[in-house]
Amino acid sequence: MMNNRQLADTFTLIANLLEIKGEIIYKTLAYRKASESLMGLGREASEYWKEGKLEEIPGVGKAIAEKIDELLTTGKLEFLEKLKKEVPEDLATWLPVPTLGPKKIAMIWKTHGITTLAELEAAAKEGKLRDMPGMGAKSETAILEGIASLSRRSARIPLGTAYPLAMEIIGQLLNIKGVVDAQPAGSLRRMRSTVGDLDILVAAKDSSAVMEAFVKLPRVNRVLGKGPTKSSIEFNDGVRAQVWVHPPEKFGTALAYATGSKDHNVRLREIALAKGLSLSEHSFTKVKGGGEILCATEEQVYETLGLPWVPPELREDRGEIQAAKANKLPKLIEVKNIKADLQTHSNYSDGKLTMLEMAQAAAKRGIKVIAFTDHSVSLGVTNGLSIERHKEQAAEIKKIQKKLGDTITVLHASEVEIKADGTLDYPDEFLASLDLVLASLHTSLRQPR
Repeated sequence: MMNNRQLADTFTLIANLLEIKGEIIYKTLAYRKASESLMGLGREASEYWKEGKLEEIPGVGKAIAEKIDELLTTGKLEFLEKLKKEVPEDLATWLPVPTLGPKKIAMIWKTHGITTLAELEAAAKEGKLRDMPGMGAKSETAILEGIASLSRRSARIPLGTAYPLAMEIIGQLLNIKGVVDAQPAGSLRRMRSTVGDLDILVAAKDSSAVMEAFVKLPRVNRVLGKGPTKSSIEFNDGVRAQVWVHPPEKFGTALAYATGSKDHNVRLREIALAKGLSLSEHSFTKVKGGGEILCATEEQVYETLGLPWVPPELREDRGEIQAAKANKLPKLIEVKNIKADLQTHSNYSDGKLTMLEMAQAAAKRGIKVIAFTDHSVSLGVTNGLSIERHKEQAAEIKKIQKKLGDTITVLHASEVEIKADGTLDYPDEFLASLDLVLASLHTSLRQPR
């Protein structure tokens, strides 16, 4: 059964193809909104589906709900299959290329019959695109530079894509009998902005069940390697993942080693040697006389070295070892530290809940400030607010603030559309009356800076 990520990817693809087809903006925005909502959903859409409550998902109306139902029932969507016959699916991969908007993509495709990035690159190199309206040698150069830039970016995966996927894999591995723990490793665990492959470590006595389950995960395109304690796979979207299995009693040293960074690990080994120990991914070994010290947790690894545990995000050899020795490691920001939510949408625009319901829920989670940033008037697909409706909202916010007292501060704000000419959706006099203004683009996405 499809998960939220797969559903979201499907709706993003539909939006991209509709945009290239030249469909009206409101339809494409509806699919993008559904995709964003599914990616941020706190539970699987399939659970709403089983309860008959798909339309309770923000951004999901009757038409989108019917498509989710079809996808969850059959794994396919007839609407998308028909759309791919009208617009080649590969054209959607052109959209991230700077300077290429949906109209220009459609013009190139219809004029030259080009459908892949490789064909586009070849045509630009051969000067075959400059005969079209609005295109010239400079345009071809810009396209080639854009493709090169895209190739450089696609070599690594954004953290926002990699982390949810890794946690999805880990969730499935933790369900295997005998698995004691499973954690991300490498640059992913250090929360770097981009990562290469997804590295995952598992603590289990028996590795065979983990290896079998890992290579049979949903959407695996091919198995790159399968061994007794390590396997590598590639998913349909090209993302690669690898898993290592270690005995639970050695999991701490293995996780510390695999998390890195290399420079941080060098410092740990130097400290170990100064204490007469050799540190490897398996254990500490006493330099004189032999004998192993096993660590089931990372805390035990750092304790053996005489250090407090260092959060993975700090392990870059940028002074964290010295700070640890001085007991001056910085405290990282955690969810519990977040005290303000400054972008929210209520049922005044495209949200599902009332402002009172949202403010009460935020207060229960420890939020001290909430800003209601419902969409502005020109974004009709989201039920954007006119100035009159904003005045109604402001009056309601005053009532909510009075009701909730000092448990939370409620701000009247707006997510204001930047229009095609670069101006904002409301006049300055009205904007000045708001507590907060967020400027945002949903249409005319190719405006110059």
